[in-house]
Amino acid sequence: MYAGRIVEERAVTELFARPRHPYTAGLLACTPRLEPGAAPPRPIPGRPVSLAEAPAGCAFAARCAHAEDRCRTEPPALTPHGPGLAACHRADEGILP
Repeated sequence: MYAGRIVEERAVTELFARPRHPYTAGLLACTPRLEPGAAPPRPIPGRPVSLAEAPAGCAFAARCAHAEDRCRTEPPALTPHGPGLAACHRADEGILP
């Protein structure tokens, strides 16, 4: 969930292996790893949006490195993407690791 909305829903193994929403990918990237030589956690840039702000488009757009113009104006619907759901206009483009 981000800003009170579900942004992604899928089986745990699929979510960790191939997130479809940039916020999910960001959460996974900022998780500390215990393996020797693991990369340090990468924080998600920017600040979380306040529920009182209610932006016109995707609430994560201001923090998203993959946002395009329509992300700031059209709220993405939670729709099927692969074996799960994601609320991202670019979920099927393969932009995430």
